[in-house]
Amino acid sequence: MRLYSNTSIKTIFITAFLLLASFSFSQSFSPNSSFRPYWQMQINAGTSLFFGDVKQYQWWPVTNYENEWRGGVSLQLNRQLSPVFGIRGQGLYGKLGGTRRAWNKYFDNSYYEFNINTTVNINNIFSRYKQKRFLNAYLIVGLGLLNYNTYVYQLGTKTKIQTVGGGNGKGFGGRTLEGSFHGGLGLDIRINDQLSVNLESANRIMNSDMLDGHVSGFKYDVFNYTAVGLAYKFAYKKNKGPETKKSTITPENKPKNKNYNKRNPGEVQVVEYDYGASNTSKSKDVSPSQKNKNDNLIIVPPIVETEVIVEKPETDDVIIISGELENSKAFEYRVQILAKYGKTMELNKISNMYNIPASQIRQDSHNSYYIYTVGSYATYEQARQKRNQLRNQNGISDAFVVAFKNGKRLNKLP
Repeated sequence: MRLYSNTSIKTIFITAFLLLASFSFSQSFSPNSSFRPYWQMQINAGTSLFFGDVKQYQWWPVTNYENEWRGGVSLQLNRQLSPVFGIRGQGLYGKLGGTRRAWNKYFDNSYYEFNINTTVNINNIFSRYKQKRFLNAYLIVGLGLLNYNTYVYQLGTKTKIQTVGGGNGKGFGGRTLEGSFHGGLGLDIRINDQLSVNLESANRIMNSDMLDGHVSGFKYDVFNYTAVGLAYKFAYKKNKGPETKKSTITPENKPKNKNYNKRNPGEVQVVEYDYGASNTSKSKDVSPSQKNKNDNLIIVPPIVETEVIVEKPETDDVIIISGELENSKAFEYRVQILAKYGKTMELNKISNMYNIPASQIRQDSHNSYYIYTVGSYATYEQARQKRNQLRNQNGISDAFVVAFKNGKRLNKLP
């Protein structure tokens, strides 16, 4: 076992760097604030095929005179850190086999692999994050430790002629312990918000040439694990906006329930007011029997129908109503250029990244993200022009228009 060869050390350092870089970069690569980090459990099963010295053909496994087809199963825990990067831990059990008729021998192998790897979502690199995208493709790269036993037999007589591991290795149970590097591709097919089907294929490059018991030819033994599995997002959270309640009552559609005007805690009633009618008990909007109950009604002018947002406080004694007409000074459009999850970023650093004066960049918080915007515009068209300028001149390809009310970013454009 050459666990500390120069090639292996370089491979370990490069992979470790990629894993750390993915974790660090993922904290700032969240341009779409609709993304929420989540946990995912995945189980899969498939083929486990050897490619090395003791093998009849270079690529395709034989099926007779000692079958080379083998299988494996795995369980993994994933943490999706950003729309692009995720990190996973995997436990894999499988078997391998190979036949070389010219050498009159074949081998059987069983192994346990424990690895850590990172995934890179290809779709979200080249397009914006979509929560309900049906198909996602991703890259896989990682490091692992393989514990295995290999038994080499004489072809035909099945006489054992060599053992690798089998109680003499440094792994658990006396197995041979080796490091491995793996890389591959995967496809995620969405079923619903929690479930998806995964198809993955990754090649494992071993740290030595001893897996098949034959040291020559291929410098490093290789095997492939291709599997299909089911993944469950068990900590998935939907992006929910504030609770809204809209109600417009006219004389024609006003409920006839005699208890309608009895307001419950946290509930708001809205009626249209007729400015041409006399504010007396003869008004068509309020009957004489309801004259003493008008204190339960909040009357607003029927100029523009607008959405009223009701925020429920910790007690039922207070009702807080927020909501302004869209043409008020409290409403504005801005262009969002960056979002960072969980912690802030220096404005000077953003200024140097995008060649924008730091004095023009504004920082706000929204759904656990710190968001950074530029400009303040009364119309969407003005903001859209600024967005196009930032994309074309400043190279911010994922800049997009957002709306603010009373200094708070809305979940969607009105």
